[in-house]
Amino acid sequence: MLKVGDTFIADVATLAYGGDGIARYDGRVIFIPESAPGDRLCVRVTQVKKRYARAVCIEPLELSALRISPCCRVTDPDNGTPTRVPGCCYDHLDYPAEVAAKQQQLEGLLRKLPGADALRYEAPFHAPQPLHYRNKITLHAERHPDGMRVGYRREASHHVLPLPACPLACEAINALLGELAAQDGFRDLRDGDAVVLRHTEHDGACWWRVGHIAPDVSPLTERSPVGPLQVARDAFYQVNPPVADALARTMQTWFQSDRAAPEIVDLYCGVGVFGFALMQVGGTRLTGVESGRTAVRDAQHNARVLGLQAEFRCVALGHETVDLDTLIRTPSQTTVLIDPPRSGMAPGLADALAACAPRRIFYVACDPATLARDLAVLLHGGYRIARAQLFDMFPRTAHFETMVELIRSTP
Repeated sequence: MLKVGDTFIADVATLAYGGDGIARYDGRVIFIPESAPGDRLCVRVTQVKKRYARAVCIEPLELSALRISPCCRVTDPDNGTPTRVPGCCYDHLDYPAEVAAKQQQLEGLLRKLPGADALRYEAPFHAPQPLHYRNKITLHAERHPDGMRVGYRREASHHVLPLPACPLACEAINALLGELAAQDGFRDLRDGDAVVLRHTEHDGACWWRVGHIAPDVSPLTERSPVGPLQVARDAFYQVNPPVADALARTMQTWFQSDRAAPEIVDLYCGVGVFGFALMQVGGTRLTGVESGRTAVRDAQHNARVLGLQAEFRCVALGHETVDLDTLIRTPSQTTVLIDPPRSGMAPGLADALAACAPRRIFYVACDPATLARDLAVLLHGGYRIARAQLFDMFPRTAHFETMVELIRSTP
């Protein structure tokens, strides 16, 4: 009977979604953090459940050829030891192996869907830069005897690990981070405050306390495949510009392969980038739905500047009633875009969308588990998956984006 404190030799076979290595022992799946496929490790059990257990490495016996020297470590000021930056679960893994693991995780999560055996996967898109790619980071402030610390919260204790620089942030953000203590407003930070550092080519690097943006502060200007876009400081925009551009351009290519559905309804539209991208390659009408008032304002401004006819509605999907029939006026000619938060589509929305029966759906997801959940509803409602592609928007972390094209298969 396996119990906490037991030690044994584990052979890591693959990686679970979230980054832990997977081995098997005593009829259970064993999750081992900071391991790699091909590792042989002596491990100690830290948690035991009915079907799985967790363990940590106490001695490496044979290390995988997929390993690299860890690339996301900072010195912990409390003990002087190199510590992994919270969230960087793949910093010890060769980057192509990381993307291959993510692709395997995606396919595993979608494998149980109807028709998954015939699902067509495009080759995953690798990020051009596995490090220093983020144009935005959110840190937390914590008061300490040696002064105010700013960094990421540790995954176990939630105490802040102070960062002199973030290995995932772009150089301009790290330069600002290094000067943050001398910036106006730093002395106003309180224990627990969230701090955002943001960069655009047009505006340079800037920072603010979450919840303390002045009402008259100017929006940012973000570069995109459709042209410059106005983005409010508290509005959502993708954090990895080259991968975000590739995602939008791929959507354009997929859209152009079937021109029978040129009317576009963009749910969770943000500042409008995906809808605008399709309008520029043959879309005839665009209606966007977004919960954030500043994002709707920006989307309306962006449409005017780009010279595109578009309508945007401020509706919190799942919290406010929206009549999809008024948005999807001619289902056989409509393409619906969905780019929801990590929690996926609002309850009931997938069912309602399937009932409206638009000809085509592009679903962009940042969580493959909620993607699989929503796809199951849409497939049951009369759709088939035409193709899917992984875009590694967040190298060195557990997360990635997936785009799926669905086609209406029944009347």
